[in-house]
Order: sequence, then C-alpha cells, then structure tokens
Amino acid sequence: MKLFVVSDIHGYATELKTALNDAGYDSRNENHLLICCGDFFDRGTENTAVLKFFERLSRVVMIKGNHDARLLEIMETGRLGGHDVMNGTVETVLEFFGARAIVNLFDPIDFSGKTSTFRRLTDFIGEMRNYFETEHYIFVHGWLPNDGKAVMPDWRHAPEQAWYNSRWTHWTDGCEMPGNQESKTIICGHYPTPRGKIYCGDGFTAIDAGCANRGWINVLVLEDDLQSAGN
Repeated sequence: MKLFVVSDIHGYATELKTALNDAGYDSRNENHLLICCGDFFDRGTENTAVLKFFERLSRVVMIKGNHDARLLEIMETGRLGGHDVMNGTVETVLEFFGARAIVNLFDPIDFSGKTSTFRRLTDFIGEMRNYFETEHYIFVHGWLPNDGKAVMPDWRHAPEQAWYNSRWTHWTDGCEMPGNQESKTIICGHYPTPRGKIYCGDGFTAIDAGCANRGWINVLVLEDDLQSAGN
C-alpha cells in the first residue's frame, strides 16, 4: 500500500490539494491511502473545504490533533477561551456556524442555526483515532503518551487524558524521552520542522511545515503493509 501522509492542515484546503496532487495522490486508486496526523482546522480560512474534502474519501485515516480536540470541546461546552483567539479557533467557529453564533466572546455559543453542521463536525472528529499503526510505522499527532519525562510503557492502552496530553508534546521533546521500546518509526506533526521541510531523526520523522507561516504542506510518501490499526 502506498501511504500519503500529511499533518497540520489548519484550514488550508488549497495548499493541501496542491501538495497531494504534486505528490501523485489519487483518491480513486485503491492502492493509495491518505493519512492525516491531525490539526485539520484553525488558522486558515478554508475549514469547510477541508471538511468536505475528507468527507468524500473512502480510504483515509484521520488522527486527532490538539486543535481538533479543542474544537470538539468547544462544541460540547459552548464556551470559548482567551487562547482560542490566538489559535484561530474563533474564526473557525464563525466560518462553520456563522457570525450570529458568537455575540460576545465569552458568552455561550449559539449553534442553533447550524445544527446539521454541528452534527457533521461532531461525527467527523468522532471518527478520528489517537494513533494508527502499520508494519513499520506509528502515526501520531504530537508524540506517544508520556508523563512529560518518559513514554508510558503500555502507551497503546493509555487513558484518554494521556492521549490528550500527548497531542501537545513537541517532537523535539519527545525524541529525547526514554521509554520508547518500539522498533517502528514514529511519524508526527504538531510542531513545525526546521525550514518547514520533512525532518528525519533517530526513530522518527516530523512533517509539520507550519503552513500558516510558510504557505505549503508536506506530503510524506511511504510504502508499507497495513498490519494493524490503532484506536
């Protein structure tokens, strides 16, 4: 199987489609599998187009990023935080739910005018995985679950809070942590790589280009067997 791996799209649908086309990805090819290592939304202005693009795919693996988890949390609570302005989440909510959804920043969000969009997004994010595993690779957003000092021994069965925390772990920190006994290469995003290029380290490959600042999305193309899939 040929794997086309992207990460940290952040609402940049045009850049995503251009990068996949340049990499030779064909959604109709049964030997092609698209894997996204999280952060589908926020910062860009084409979040709806990103949603539509992935909804149409039949061969895709979607891993939950910290921005995706935060968007779901906002939909569940109806509340925004101050950091949501800096992260671009406010603009994303306005794009999906319209200007009337937010009257004042810290008032409850009104989703009533866009109930179908609410269900679509809830279902979409609900389909995302914590990780995905093939014969030679482990795909995550930030890093394997850890306590901030070391990778958890039984990370595949880590509690959801540990997965939540792992989405915020930078690969620059994760690669220094002891405890990772895997012989497989970790593929991750979340934190931009030097000069926005695909970065290959010892036992890991980081692919986040930092599209909001650099204007492109990396596509890592791999060949591997689909040995097993994570939760």
